[in-house]
Amino acid sequence: MATEGGLNDHERSLYSRQLRLPGVGEGGQLRLKHAKVLIVGAGGLGSPAAIYLAAAGVGVIGLADPDKVEISNLHRQVLHGFDTLGLPKTLSAAEALAEINPGIEMPLHPEGLTAENALELVGRYDLVIDGADNFSTRFLVADACVLSRRPLIHGSVLRSEGQVGTFLPGAGCYRCLYPKMPDPSEVPTCSAAGVLGATCGIVGSWMASEALAVLLGSRNASRLLQVDARLGLTRPLDLSADPDCPVCSSRPRITRIIPENYRFSCPSPVMSEHPLEVTVREAAAALASPAPPLLIDVREPDEHALCRIAGARLIPMGQVPEQMAELPQDAVILVHCHHGGRSLRVTQFLRAKGYRAVSNVKGGIDAWSREVDAAVPRY
Repeated sequence: MATEGGLNDHERSLYSRQLRLPGVGEGGQLRLKHAKVLIVGAGGLGSPAAIYLAAAGVGVIGLADPDKVEISNLHRQVLHGFDTLGLPKTLSAAEALAEINPGIEMPLHPEGLTAENALELVGRYDLVIDGADNFSTRFLVADACVLSRRPLIHGSVLRSEGQVGTFLPGAGCYRCLYPKMPDPSEVPTCSAAGVLGATCGIVGSWMASEALAVLLGSRNASRLLQVDARLGLTRPLDLSADPDCPVCSSRPRITRIIPENYRFSCPSPVMSEHPLEVTVREAAAALASPAPPLLIDVREPDEHALCRIAGARLIPMGQVPEQMAELPQDAVILVHCHHGGRSLRVTQFLRAKGYRAVSNVKGGIDAWSREVDAAVPRY
């Protein structure tokens, strides 16, 4: 990212509060001015991320999204409004961002990021923001960033919880966490299982903050941040490269983008002996059977001290990767947390690592208290 030239008086006035920050100054502001960021998905996460990157003075913000604005978007996709219903999201977003900072460039990619254009498109930019709402695009973006050696800021939300991943070249990637794309039956729904709009704002804003940190040179390691808007908690997790990662290891199995590997459609209902989620009543029946499953509690120790389900093994979510080897892959496993958000992410993580007989306890210990055992305190 070149930093030739200087700021003009208008820019010094516009970014005056930001220029005062340690690590920014005029040199840092020039880095942002000459930076090129691609945002994949101008929706619930891409909206707040784009707003704050534009306001911070990132000089080029590319917008890739094939969708049009629908009324169901508006409770969380804050770049759009009733006056832009039916417009392409890229155009609606560009109009809104121009009101925030008319001095930035906004290349539009209304065809979206596809397997056919991913490497070429990612290669034009210094950093990529992944705000996609489906697994095929997430894996495609992640692989294209590794193959193009571009930093990736990933975000996702579910209900009132979310995560932000910062993946730097050579320091661990998305597939180090999730080696393979999940089967359609392992995805709650194609349009997500409901989402609190404010959670998108929190996660998207944090994605912008991480992107700015990378562009300003203050991030030197990959990391993952878990966000629980219901509890008002965040949990940072350090990441490291998986030596067996299929795309970023020394012996990668993925060395190019093959379109057929990124096909995905909304799943039809699939019956499974080990479904992605079970109700608390189904979990209670399984635990009372002659061959009960292993029950894992992925809450934090302070939560576990307040209440617990008898027989559950406490493994806080952040410790699951390091304790995973202690869990037999052929065991039937149920995972629970407070309301079911964290445990669903752990369930998906374990399934991606080869644990096929693992299910999330929907509603968590709170639903257990309400529907199974009222003696378990609620909090």
